[in-house]
Amino acid sequence: MTNKILRSALTLSVLSAMVSLTHAEETQKEVNDAAVTKMETIVITAEEQVKQSLGASKITAEDLEKLPVVNDISEYVRRMPGVNLTGNSATGQRGNNRQIDIRGMGPENTLILVDGKPVNSRNSVRYGWRGERDTRGDSNWVPADAIESIEVLRGPAAARYGSGAMGGVVNIKTKKVTNDVHGSVEVFTNQPENSKEGASHRESFNLSGPILKDVLSYRLYGNYNKTDSDAADINGLMENGARMAGREGVENKDIAGRLAWQLNDQQVLMFDASVGRQGNRFAGDSQNSVFDPADPNKAPILSALIGEETNTVYRDSFALTHEGTWDWGDTKLISQYDKTKNKRLPEGTGGSTEGQINSLENKQTSVLETLRFNAEANIPFDLYKPQVLTVGAEWIEDEFTDVVNTKAGEGGFGDELTSGDRSQMDSRIASAYVENNMNLSDTTDLVLGLRYDNHSKSGDNWSPSLNITQRIGDYWTLKGGVAKAYKAPNLYQNAEGYLLSTRGNGCPIGLTQCVLQGNEDLKPETSINKEIGVQFEKDIVNASFAWFRNDYKNKIVSGDTMLEQVIIGGTTYNVLQWMNTPKALVEGVEGSITLDWGDISWTNNVTYMINSEDKRTGNPLSIIPNYTINSILNYDISDRLDANFVYTQYGRQKPRQYEEISLENKDGLALESVKSYGLAGINFGYKFTKDFSGRIGVSNLFDEKKLRDKTVNQTYNEPGRAYYASLKYQF
Repeated sequence: MTNKILRSALTLSVLSAMVSLTHAEETQKEVNDAAVTKMETIVITAEEQVKQSLGASKITAEDLEKLPVVNDISEYVRRMPGVNLTGNSATGQRGNNRQIDIRGMGPENTLILVDGKPVNSRNSVRYGWRGERDTRGDSNWVPADAIESIEVLRGPAAARYGSGAMGGVVNIKTKKVTNDVHGSVEVFTNQPENSKEGASHRESFNLSGPILKDVLSYRLYGNYNKTDSDAADINGLMENGARMAGREGVENKDIAGRLAWQLNDQQVLMFDASVGRQGNRFAGDSQNSVFDPADPNKAPILSALIGEETNTVYRDSFALTHEGTWDWGDTKLISQYDKTKNKRLPEGTGGSTEGQINSLENKQTSVLETLRFNAEANIPFDLYKPQVLTVGAEWIEDEFTDVVNTKAGEGGFGDELTSGDRSQMDSRIASAYVENNMNLSDTTDLVLGLRYDNHSKSGDNWSPSLNITQRIGDYWTLKGGVAKAYKAPNLYQNAEGYLLSTRGNGCPIGLTQCVLQGNEDLKPETSINKEIGVQFEKDIVNASFAWFRNDYKNKIVSGDTMLEQVIIGGTTYNVLQWMNTPKALVEGVEGSITLDWGDISWTNNVTYMINSEDKRTGNPLSIIPNYTINSILNYDISDRLDANFVYTQYGRQKPRQYEEISLENKDGLALESVKSYGLAGINFGYKFTKDFSGRIGVSNLFDEKKLRDKTVNQTYNEPGRAYYASLKYQF
């Protein structure tokens, strides 16, 4: 009880301090010009200083315009160092629903932010026995034309953002409100050469301007984006007559608005509201990968659904932000409410039917509501050395109702293990943090940080961090960091009423008839993230090289130890729970070099993975290439014409080597690695007038396509050659 009181007091005291600072009267005396000049030697916050680390990359609006994405910004983010697209495990389940994976830690350890505010809609999607969700993630709620920039933070640079950022953070920054009327309208189409691959088109607009000059302004953007699903037979039939599904289609409808009220010279109040809808176009994926047309239990339902919308996610988001600039520092207060409605056809939650749609009707809706409050102050001061102190606090509450996935089968399966309303889940995280950016000398900057999180079920976590920048001479800079990152158990893992069952094939080796139950006593996952490297800047050259290592502890996995036996429906089941596995290791190196001649710029990066291993099983954490090389060449041929060439080489992708479940032990694993392959693309942009421009291009120029194939661990489709074009009018 004493500890709880202390924790509550700590959180409330920091929150109170933030509120007091924000509303404090400006009673401080004016500082003289000399003092102002002295303080300007360090004006950036700890957050901004950390964003200058080697584990940070930035994508600009110009980058997205010159190399446009077809549907999802993850297509561009994957070109950053340390980034790939994968599933959340190395099983290959849901292989074509790939999401952003930073440094091999898996998509569930990548935190997506929009304007610094977390987006967590994927948490409304059922979490599978092997750690997969039937989701595209949260990287497609903002259309590309509405984005000002994207920050990609890896390793120690990301740890400050709390739960879910162990791998990294992707912060999507939308275009700012303007004090003059500006806008744009864009149309885009992507047409694959192979008629069996899904085509895309999108239409979007962006508008901003004043309502009351210098006082009240607005911004509004909207987007309609549709990608068709691949043909049902794109991957052909396997030797046994079964087939693997291609890529699902998706239809996006998004609209968002912002009002910005300049209260006075020191304060601005912003209200954000957005509504989004994402619906799929089913391609036959039943999670366990293989769709057998001859199987009477699967074929009638799955065949009837090809090309139909089987799941729809609706996201409503509202936020109120107050920013203040005072004589003593800056403050920001955020209140945010998100509601996600996940409407789906019912699917199996046990054995070989897990993830398999089992009905053509009666869609059910799960509802996730998230309430978040954040308060932060940045206070510059001079105590021996110029410094900026950041203090903040955060409160996040999740309320989740899932009426379909917490009831497996007729007659109340699992009542022998739990009682009450199993559909209700919740969690709360209260956090406080302090950071200090110290300018120790003209050549040395040091950032120290400490974050405290208290989760309503998994308890306390302390996350210290240290980042240092040391300039060496005129051209070299040494940069390094170490931080403890953290992830709380998800709602399904903590819920004792969320039960998954299998009659044997999905059990751990040596067991039959298993049921997996949620566990309220799980510890949070943690990782000690380390990074060190050098940067070189001179004339046209900007180059860097860094080594990183993440020592992963308490990763949450499905249990392999029987806790008890229960009789359910006359069948004896071995009861397992989600558990913490002792250790895992991710290690690698990243390098980049940019050459900028003005009209021509050439950016290259390479990532090489040294280790990715779950120490419990010996298998990798996710399926990623052993190396990735990205190269982008931009050439402004004239004031009107530009050309862009992009090339990516993916190294060998090693599959799992060790069986983990009974079915794998019986049938064995396909041990053949996916061979290295490369993708190239080229496009040209032309400005017809100051306001009107167009672009045409070819992706996968040499048609290096890959088809999903279970026999060689090719777990996803890599689409072939496609042609795209866009027209844009802006004013």
